[in-house]
Amino acid sequence: MPTQRLTRRAHRWLLPFVILAAGPGRALAQRVDLSPARWDPAERRLFDSLTRHWSRPIPLARGKAGIISGTSGAAAVRAGLEALKQGGTAIDAALTHAMAEIVLLAGCCVSHAGFMTLVYYDAASGKVHSMNAGWNTVLAETDPLSIPNDRPSGRTALVPGFMAGAEAAHRRFGNLPWAALFAPAIHFAEEGTALDPVIAGMIASKKAVLERLPATKAVFTRPDGTWYQAGDLFRQPALAGTLRKVAEQGAAYMYTGEWARKLVAAVQADGGRMTLADLERYRPIWAEPARTTYRGYDLFAIAPPTTGGVNLLEALNLVEAADLRSLGHYTSSPDAAERLLRIARTADLMGSSILAMLLEPRTELVQRYAGTVDFSIAGRLSKAQARAIAERMGSADWSRLDREAFEQQARTGSDHSDAVVVADARGNVAALLHTINTSTWGSTGIVVDGVSIADPARYQQRLVARTGPGHRHPDPTNPLMVLSNGRPILASSSIGTGLHEQTLQSIVNVLEYGMDPKRAVDTAQFLRPLGPMPRPGSTAGDTTRADPASQVIAEGEFAPALLDALRARGRTFTVVPSRLGSGFRGGWVGIVLDPVSGEWLGAGPRFFNGWALAY
Repeated sequence: MPTQRLTRRAHRWLLPFVILAAGPGRALAQRVDLSPARWDPAERRLFDSLTRHWSRPIPLARGKAGIISGTSGAAAVRAGLEALKQGGTAIDAALTHAMAEIVLLAGCCVSHAGFMTLVYYDAASGKVHSMNAGWNTVLAETDPLSIPNDRPSGRTALVPGFMAGAEAAHRRFGNLPWAALFAPAIHFAEEGTALDPVIAGMIASKKAVLERLPATKAVFTRPDGTWYQAGDLFRQPALAGTLRKVAEQGAAYMYTGEWARKLVAAVQADGGRMTLADLERYRPIWAEPARTTYRGYDLFAIAPPTTGGVNLLEALNLVEAADLRSLGHYTSSPDAAERLLRIARTADLMGSSILAMLLEPRTELVQRYAGTVDFSIAGRLSKAQARAIAERMGSADWSRLDREAFEQQARTGSDHSDAVVVADARGNVAALLHTINTSTWGSTGIVVDGVSIADPARYQQRLVARTGPGHRHPDPTNPLMVLSNGRPILASSSIGTGLHEQTLQSIVNVLEYGMDPKRAVDTAQFLRPLGPMPRPGSTAGDTTRADPASQVIAEGEFAPALLDALRARGRTFTVVPSRLGSGFRGGWVGIVLDPVSGEWLGAGPRFFNGWALAY
């Protein structure tokens, strides 16, 4: 493949590396250069174009040697594939993708100071691992209920875990040198990329936030002070400098080094209580995954305090207990659709929603319900409890609980994330999620040497209070690994406000109905009952929320006869134009092992700008 000449600085940085293999004593000398400067120019133009065009179909990827699928940043997916081709493991490729994709998204939805969760199958040991590198609450934040939500405040920042988690995962499972993983991200930040219309639109919509601090405004404006527009060459030199130092010095640069001191100063300047002690004591958590079985498969998800893994496993237990397959597919069978909707609501009620309910006075109905159900992790993953709940889901009380789950969802906040799943030639498989866990760039507009700082405590004050100072903050992320006879046959991860709904329906389409991942993700799905929508006849920016008791669907996705049958059972629907559906849906990426061909098959959601590649 033709290569382009590297700049002198890049050439000095990308000296020949030594790849250290996973096992001791197995060293292989090789030049590792993951920079997009090595790509064929036509290929670079292709992936630049794919990255700048959102809401387009993603072809099914197939390959036996390696595969990667990401929700966002097609060029970052290509960078992850390059890591696989140059001898990287699944974690090398996943981290290469994540580092680069944050740059391509200009830190709007993800950040090198966000957080990540990971489920990883290590082929050498045959074991599945769970790593939580989520937020820590701030040690000195002793009155979280007073954290402002109506004005910018440094108190809304939580202690980041992304880079510490990335380094910990790489130390345990990586094969390429740590510094090599940063080459695509540094290239995109230093050389620049054409600003795509979606990111340009986000910048335009958040000008009030992004211009609040001079250092932040300088990132998003041209030298003459005007805002970057779609198509402009968008460079991020400060971020490139930060990434170069992390590549050289490790994650310590962001937790005990110069960047850490700058973060603390920036947060405290806005009234925050974070100190260097918060950063110095941060550690990712390795734990035994949450697990269950499903029709003979072994399922593994992120361990608590993350709630999303248990929510998903509990929902799949309910699907199995309800024998959904026998009712037909939910797009054609009213019985299957009604059962699936209730299962999705139940897992939300008992999982992410119950966290909020525990902080508020429970209704008499919830108290009565809670008295007969075991809310412990063991109880929620119990097959016997799943069977008992499946039998009760048709009752009048359950219909009322269904509505309460809807209403609880309507009170939860919005966040932004990205997901990537990878399998390598050695048999290792990674399912990773990383996020800023808030709206684009948050509300403070703090950027520290090119790294965006989120404000997740702005809308999670009660949960921060329940977590307590200096502890790991719960989150709803749900990467999943499915094994058959001890080997991975499916890995998935999901993003967005509807990550639970879209993950559940996509996994059901694969495991219950035998679809490949592209059919699974492209098949019509019910959306999460959450998010702003235009008022009829309104002007731009005039929004309302969907009726919390109404199921959201995208226009034209379901047959009218199915919807009429569900309405006859008491369901109501809020229909949104397909182009607005992304405000209510999640984005699922998955890879599935074809038992006949032995190939990995991969796909992703058509509503974002990701891609899937294999070889």
